[in-house]
Amino acid sequence: MPAAPVAPADDTAFTAALVADLDHRVRGLLAAGATDLGPLAHRETTARLKGLVTAYSHPRSAHHHDDRLPVLAARLGTLLAAAQTPSGLFDSTNLASPPDTAFTVNDLCLTAELAGREPALADLAAGLRAVAGRTLPPLLTGGVHTPNHRWELSSALARLGALLGAPEAVRGRVEEWLAEGVDLQEDGMYSERSPLYAGAVTSPSLLVIADLLDRPDLLDPVRRNLEAFLPLLDEDGALESVHSRRQDQHTAGHPGAGLLLAYRRFALAEDRGDLADAARLLQSRGLDGRSVLPEVLAHPALGGVLPAGTGRAWAGEAVLAASGLAVHAAGRTRTVVSGGSDQPAVGTIRSGTANTATFLRFRHGAAVLESVRLSTAFFGLGPFRSATLERDDDGALVLRQELRAGYYQPLPAADRDPTGTYPLGDEGRFHAAMAFERRAVDPVELTTTVRVALLDDGADLTVELAGAATSYALELSFRPGGVLSGADPVADGGRVLTGPELRYAVGEDEVVLTREGGAVGAGGEHQPARYDGGEQYDYLQGSHAAGGERVYLTGRTPGVLRLRLRGGRAAHDR
Repeated sequence: MPAAPVAPADDTAFTAALVADLDHRVRGLLAAGATDLGPLAHRETTARLKGLVTAYSHPRSAHHHDDRLPVLAARLGTLLAAAQTPSGLFDSTNLASPPDTAFTVNDLCLTAELAGREPALADLAAGLRAVAGRTLPPLLTGGVHTPNHRWELSSALARLGALLGAPEAVRGRVEEWLAEGVDLQEDGMYSERSPLYAGAVTSPSLLVIADLLDRPDLLDPVRRNLEAFLPLLDEDGALESVHSRRQDQHTAGHPGAGLLLAYRRFALAEDRGDLADAARLLQSRGLDGRSVLPEVLAHPALGGVLPAGTGRAWAGEAVLAASGLAVHAAGRTRTVVSGGSDQPAVGTIRSGTANTATFLRFRHGAAVLESVRLSTAFFGLGPFRSATLERDDDGALVLRQELRAGYYQPLPAADRDPTGTYPLGDEGRFHAAMAFERRAVDPVELTTTVRVALLDDGADLTVELAGAATSYALELSFRPGGVLSGADPVADGGRVLTGPELRYAVGEDEVVLTREGGAVGAGGEHQPARYDGGEQYDYLQGSHAAGGERVYLTGRTPGVLRLRLRGGRAAHDR
């Protein structure tokens, strides 16, 4: 992490917490010998090395100048050198991988820099520089396969140039990657829309490149991304991830620790109280000394005392239009609406697309409704996923999906083949040798429209299903640990709403869901109290199950379902 401007004082509590965490980890390494690593564990090997060198070097560490640490670090250095392939790259699950090697090189260069400051670690520093030098040629020519890899690779090259004293040797290749443009959307999200990769890869990498290769223009996308995440940071210190195009979309919030140093840097450099508040919240949830302390040791200004902020959680309403995401927060009540799915456009479930079916999250303090999903029994086309997030004339958010299937007529005479041989084609649901594109079709359609009116104490939902007559199941998944009332168990471990009202209480916090129009039961044979993930999961015997405490509302289409979600104080005398 590049240095921030000089801070007026050292944040001793912040540093002490980092040192305590790192010392705990080092004690574990000393006890285990630190050699229990497989041949593909180059990243973990380098991370352990970084921790040992930092603990040895940091004057506040209990292991400062502990003679055991250089011995252990030397063993790890030998393991790392042995893991390097003749090409100079490292193998991972991606073989001979430039991007995986770049992740290791970023840690390796920082570790070599810190080791170079300590005479007792001179041999280790020389060995690490040799390993780093062998990675330079393949990284100057190697390719990538995800958006964030471009910046991780470029950051590694910038660090190699600095470590080896040859910054101009890497500049041309880095500028070639940068000429593609930083993939920042208009709403401040990077194109992968991922808290995980924004914090762990893209923003840290852009900051390294900005400082080491004198590209101050790269500070702006990082700043804008940090600002965009402010409304997405909840009281648990987790970042909303339902809009992500990567694996964190399937978790109910991603730990925001990866953005901590970036928040600290900009808060200190620009006297930003709002960014300082975010940094304090992240710090309050625990600190990773092994990853953070080495950066602070290399750039002490990052450990400065943060400017004053409001000390209050973010409140208001934010819409990230390019990501199809809206957040409304007031007091302890928070609603998230997601309408940015890629699945309707790409037609499949694929890594790198936003495909989660969760379209709403809601919480009041500790009572958390982690996911609301809607599935219909409609030709196996899967659950409701909206590719749009709009507002109606009343200001409500509107999500929409149109599903279409059909029944095919005989081929026209001119297109028939007496041998029955036709191209294998994609019907949209499955493949068959039937030349679908040449046939007339009798369509069957189902349109789902969800309207969400955001309120300070909750949200009003209207779900309208129009078209084909079939069944639906609305699934509500609550974070475990609370008390549910108003729902009865069903066979698969979930529950079904038995009356007009559902309550979920955790301590003094409560989420109340009210169905307007009276009670709804389990339905019957054609209205199963379960969620259907669709044929793309079922055919591969995959799972699309939600965790937590699941409650279902079931019914028939066409029709309208109206729900009220409210947060408040639980009454324990019911």
